[in-house]
Parts: sequence; structure tokens; C-alpha cells
Amino acid sequence: MQTLRILCVVSVSIALSGVRLPAAPKQNFVDSNGSRVAEFLKQNFSNGDGGMVIALIDGHGSRVVSAGTLDNGTDRQLDGDTLFEIGSITKTFTSLLLLDIVKRGEMSLDDPVAEYLPENVKVPTHEGKEISLLHLSAQDSGLPFNPDNLADKFWVDAYNEYTQDDLYDFLAAYKLEIDPGERFQYSNVGMTLLGHAIERHTGADFESLVIDRICRPLEMGDTLITLSPDKMPRVAMGHDIEGKRAPKYDLRVIAPAGGLLSTANDLLKYLSANLGFVESELYPLMKEMQQIRHTNGAQLFGKSAMPWYDQDVFNPPGTSFLGHGGGTPGGTNFVGFDLMTRRAIVVLSNQRKVNASVVGWQILQDMPLTTDNWLVRQRVGIGTALDSDDKSGLVRITRVFPKSSAAQAGLKAGLLIQSVNNISVVDKSLAECLNMMSGPAGTVIRLEIVDQQSDSTKTVELTKQSFLTSS
Repeated sequence: MQTLRILCVVSVSIALSGVRLPAAPKQNFVDSNGSRVAEFLKQNFSNGDGGMVIALIDGHGSRVVSAGTLDNGTDRQLDGDTLFEIGSITKTFTSLLLLDIVKRGEMSLDDPVAEYLPENVKVPTHEGKEISLLHLSAQDSGLPFNPDNLADKFWVDAYNEYTQDDLYDFLAAYKLEIDPGERFQYSNVGMTLLGHAIERHTGADFESLVIDRICRPLEMGDTLITLSPDKMPRVAMGHDIEGKRAPKYDLRVIAPAGGLLSTANDLLKYLSANLGFVESELYPLMKEMQQIRHTNGAQLFGKSAMPWYDQDVFNPPGTSFLGHGGGTPGGTNFVGFDLMTRRAIVVLSNQRKVNASVVGWQILQDMPLTTDNWLVRQRVGIGTALDSDDKSGLVRITRVFPKSSAAQAGLKAGLLIQSVNNISVVDKSLAECLNMMSGPAGTVIRLEIVDQQSDSTKTVELTKQSFLTSS
């Protein structure tokens, strides 16, 4: 599950323009990536506490590679049977659980969630439009990232102590700003509400429903919330960004948004079912979950399904990615797959320095493996990073991407933009200036450039083109 603090990213950092765009990866995904994954893990997790497990699967087979320790009082090394808190990957189980319940005729996707709550609980609407179970599952209910009445304390404690009554109080006070279904908006509280409604209607707790209806049919014996004594030695101790031991989740009502634990081997079975490698009555429901519902999500999530997303990462030609991350107090996790080439990856980690989602996407993209935590995305532009220059009132070029239109025109960091398409940028916000440069690939942008060092001005015409960036 995402934490209370979100790192905002801007795609203006390391340029990858001019590189060869990767084609659809080799068919034997596991064999072609096994060695480089093993070397990456060895280089980065052989020393110190914490580590990472990476599991690969395609139509030819699977492989689990790992490095690092559990740091749980035993001398165990991480492996495919190590138990990790998987955070928001839990949300994919909650959505699948809903579809299974709907298939059995117990609920309907279009049912307003209010039907499954006490009569005295007020659920927000927008211009008469109600939040349905489908809206909660597809993450387009209009509810915010987190409820605004979390306790003012350490965020892990705030999550753990959040109750059903707190949820009801939040719903009664919250005002929707958009229609349910209008756009993707990642929401921990939305998935919490969905799980709560399911529990109330079925009379069973979330964990038992997931085990009975998903894990048992797929023979996933290590995906759960409640740990028996025999499983405790296999639970990885988490570590925060500073490498210190981190507290664990003990979620109550929020459990459907991030409470499950699992292993790489169990999640390989889950992904195998999602790709149709094994026969399962859940497969048609999983296919329904993979249907793209929104392409207008925020940059953090890109195109989205139910509740899968592609995080707006670059999809090489011949690929179609979906995945889901999961942040916990002491780790980051990721599961992802390529629907076109039918290959998938699990990345589980009990540390927060190297982001599991970034590593997972890099492997699916057939990109170099790095620890810089930057996602590779495709952008259309003239090849500059820009910022406002308060002293001059103009727009300053802060970076020029190699082999872009801007680079070919000889532009460099530090130059100022005085006008865009013959319109002055003075007294305009950076957002307004960027809007003046909008348009698809092939659009010609005319800039008047000021070089303060040489006290000179020149006009250049730049053509927008596609390029890759890390962000």
C-alpha cells in the first residue's frame, strides 16, 4: 500500500533520446533475463540487511532469483518461499474477489455501495450519481488517495488503528468533486470501502474470502494475513529507507487495500493464472480485470484497468504492460505482466532503497537494470526541461536532451526563452508556456532565444519528436 507521503516525479531527468527503441523481447523471457537479474541482485544485495527476490515466468517455465537476508533472527537467505507484506498488490485480490462474488450472483457490479452499508451511513454522491462497486474496484469512484480523518500520528499507526467508524465518519463528511467513473484516481480508502462492503454482505472476513475463493483454487498456501507459528520463521523483516528495521502492518478495516502477505512462488501461480498458463475458473474474471478502462489517469499511473495500471511506462513495440506495486513500511513490491508476449514478473523486497516497481518495469521493457529508481517513459517534445526564471520573467532551459530537436539546434542549459510562436512569455506561468508548446509529434515550435552571456537573441524552429526519458 502506498504511504502517506508521495514522491512527485517530473520527466525531465536522464535522457534516453536517440537510443534504439527495444522491440518485443525474446520469446524465452526467463532464460534471456535470468543471468542479468542474478548479477544485478548479487551486486546490490549481497551485503547488509534486506534484499530482493525476483521471479520470472513465461510459456516455457519460471525461475526465482534472490539475494539478501530475512534479518528475522534466523540465518535464512531470501528465496521463493520467503513471506513478504505485499501492500497494495492486495488490491488486485480485492477486485478479483468482487468479480467472483458477482459471478456467483451474490452482488452486482452496478450496485451502489450504499446498499451494503448501514442505512444511517451517508455515502457521498456527485450531482445525483452514486458510487458503485465497479467504481471502487476500477479506482474511479472519485474518492481520494487516503481518508482525510487519519489520526495525526506516525502513518503506520494511523493506518493500523483506522476503524469502521472512522470510515463511516469520513464518508459522511467527504464531498465528491467529480462524477464517479469519470477518471482513474488511486484510492486506498476506495478499496477499503469495497472490501468492507463485501465483508458485510457475505458475513465473512476479507482474509477467509480471499483464501477460500482465490488462494485455495490456485493452490496458493502462503497468501494470507494471519500467520501461524510454523510460517513465522519465513517472514522477512522489513527495512526503511535508512536501512533501519521497520514496523509491520496490523491493518483492520484497511486490510483489503494492503493487508496480505505472500511469497514469490505463490505470486507466480497468481500471474500464471492471469496469463492463462493454468486452467482456472478465475481466468475469465482475470481477463475482465485486464480490460483498459481509463487512459486519462495521472502520470503516476498511466492507463488503468481493474485496478491494474501501467504507470505510464514505455511499452516497447509489440508489448502491452499491466502491473501493480505495493509499498509497505519496510519494503516495496511489484507484480506485472505483458499481455501480448505472455510473460510476467514478481519483485518482492524487504528494503526501500531500490524500488521494486522500477526494477520490474525495467525487466519487462528489456532495459538496463539500475538502482536509480527512475521509470523509463516515452514523451513527445522538443527535448528541453524548462523552469520559470524569476529574475527575468522569462522561461529558462534547464536541460537539453541529447539528439533531440533542441540539441540539434545547438540549444543548451541556461538559455532563456523570450517568446513561443511569436507570443511573449512575459507574465505567463510555466504551465501557460508549456501549453503554448503543445501539439503532437511533427508540430513545429518557433522560439525566440536569449543568451545573456553573449547578450544576443536568435530565433529557432524546433520539431516535436518522440524520445525516451527516465523520470
